Amino acid sequence: MLEHLREFGNKLREPVDRAIGKMAEAGLILRNGKDIPFPSAAVEKPVAQTPETPVEIPTVSEELYMKTREALVKEGYTFVVDIESLSIDQLAEDPVISQRFGYVSPSEDMRGIVPPQMEVAINPKNLRIKDSNYKPTDTQKIMINNEETGLKDKLPKDVRSLISMRMQNASVLVQLDDKYQKETGKVLFTDWFGRTDDQTVPGIVAGVGRFDPADRLDVHDWDRGGGDDYVFAVPVVVLPRKLAV
Repeated sequence: MLEHLREFGNKLREPVDRAIGKMAEAGLILRNGKDIPFPSAAVEKPVAQTPETPVEIPTVSEELYMKTREALVKEGYTFVVDIESLSIDQLAEDPVISQRFGYVSPSEDMRGIVPPQMEVAINPKNLRIKDSNYKPTDTQKIMINNEETGLKDKLPKDVRSLISMRMQNASVLVQLDDKYQKETGKVLFTDWFGRTDDQTVPGIVAGVGRFDPADRLDVHDWDRGGGDDYVFAVPVVVLPRKLAV
């Protein structure tokens, strides 16, 4: 069964590889074989970019922070991660994380995006929004907003405005998968991909995941306006910052 799943995954990967090959031939991207080597220290790296819309993260007292955490745990958001302000290129310099990567889009723009330092929470048992596959990026963003509204309705009124959800970028999803593996020994993105809005080339965005739990982590290129059976929206909660004493 596992061998059949791998074969099926390879067949699904072929159209993506062909599209990337065509973009390379057109001069839109550079590619040398299936696995793209990360830039070495001798190669000039692109200037780091931040997401277009900054995340507004409120700062609260420790009491209100803990109340928020406890309320989220009751709704299944039990896995909390400190996200570092590191780009995909910077993550690739980590000797452990670099070994977890399989294919990574060669887009310099995507590789240079740096998320803000923040604390996020996910529900490991409900990491992908149901029926969000086969949807374009903008529709998936709306579904994440709806998920946020539904979650806030279940939280105490005084903490509802303290949390937020948005479509996270590739670095955040990579860090989530890496830290989940370190804590549990299991991969977070098992046989599917989380959609991001990180542009690799015009009209194409990055998705993070794998076709099989035994695979290394891929950062693939996907059509921004299209959907796919394997590409889902990921609800990630951004927690408030705790007031320094």
